[in-house]
Amino acid sequence: MVTSYTEVEAQGGGSKLPQLDTTTYEEQLVWLFITFVAFYFIVSRFALPKISSVLETREELIANDLDTADIKRREAEDVKAAYEATLEQARSQAHANALQVKEASVAELAKVKAELDDKLGAEAIKAEANIAKAVSAAMSELDQVVTDVASALVKKVSGGEADGKKLSAAVKTALTTVKEA
Repeated sequence: MVTSYTEVEAQGGGSKLPQLDTTTYEEQLVWLFITFVAFYFIVSRFALPKISSVLETREELIANDLDTADIKRREAEDVKAAYEATLEQARSQAHANALQVKEASVAELAKVKAELDDKLGAEAIKAEANIAKAVSAAMSELDQVVTDVASALVKKVSGGEADGKKLSAAVKTALTTVKEA
């Protein structure tokens, strides 16, 4: 048995590479042609249809996936636009509600203030009337008190009784002068 290339050469096996042997070129070309035609026939009849159907199926799947992705993207954009519109509407509604609450609060505050002003005004009028009554009562009693004090002074200073009518008229005149000043 021949185990190496050098042994083949040593036994006189001829050329180094059989495919480079020029005497067998015609046979090699014929077998090359037959092999090529057979390989072409097998590949074109069996392998290529399967490969092209797989490629077409894959291309269809990719196209369908791209179409689906495009549809989903449009739907997402529509949902986003609807969300943003709803959000803007909610913001404007919240702003309007805040303005309504503010206006209602201001109106309620004005109403309460007006009621309080009316109540305080009425109480102030009542208080002024009460003060005027008290002053009037005090002034009417003041005439009598001053007359009594003046009578007691005259009695103590002169030792005798003073004329009540003259003393009362003098006190009224003096109090009128003090009130006008």
